[in-house]
Amino acid sequence: MSAEKPRLPVTAAILTQNNEKHLARCLESLSWCDEIVVVDAQSTDRTRALAENPQAPWAGKLRFLVNPWPGFRVQRELAMKEARHDWILVVDSDERCSPELQTLLKELLSTAGGPPLRAYKVRRQEYFLGKAIHHGVWNPSYQDRFFHRAGVRYQNDIHEYPVFAQPPGRIHEPLDHDPDFAPEKFLEKMNKYTSIEARDRVRAGQRTHALRIVTAGPAMFLKNYFYYGAWKDGFHGLVISVLEGLSRAVRHVKIWQYQRE
Repeated sequence: MSAEKPRLPVTAAILTQNNEKHLARCLESLSWCDEIVVVDAQSTDRTRALAENPQAPWAGKLRFLVNPWPGFRVQRELAMKEARHDWILVVDSDERCSPELQTLLKELLSTAGGPPLRAYKVRRQEYFLGKAIHHGVWNPSYQDRFFHRAGVRYQNDIHEYPVFAQPPGRIHEPLDHDPDFAPEKFLEKMNKYTSIEARDRVRAGQRTHALRIVTAGPAMFLKNYFYYGAWKDGFHGLVISVLEGLSRAVRHVKIWQYQRE
């Protein structure tokens, strides 16, 4: 077996909170990285025990930090700040770095002078009840996940994103999301995120009314199912469109609630 080419080191940055179900899958896919920084928001399950397993393939590379949950932006920036290396690969704890992505990132990091660009968006492959989803508002899903941290800062407390000095490139080799993503998880996240989004929009001056509350859900369903082609994903696409419509309606109801306050 030929030795790997010399390359720049990379730190994988992960946020966790009670995600023992997916964490080992995530960490194993990142065992090729030079460092793994996990910032945990005081998990009460087996998250820490799994992460610090001394027999795991990632043992010796992982640093486990505990920080009470301050919001996505602050937690992401903490993970980035704690990294020992300048190149950062951001991975959610319910994602997996695919073998194809691993190969490509190693090639970029072994390029003379480093990767051609300072930041890249990485495609995330979405799943719903075990089926890969290829259409609708879930795809294409490119997220800012691989970058040199110099000068980078995050914006927004939800749907947070790093701000780069130059436009990022695109990587098509995927991060694989949770293959068992289900309606229960969607509804749990929907309730949490729509509250944050609604408060942010009211603070920014947005208001809603009865007509918007009534029409927002059906409009989002039609947009996702027909305009974005979710129908091509079969019955899964139909259910996702219903859920997305529900999420949009709930957000407007919460905007109405908070604007009254």
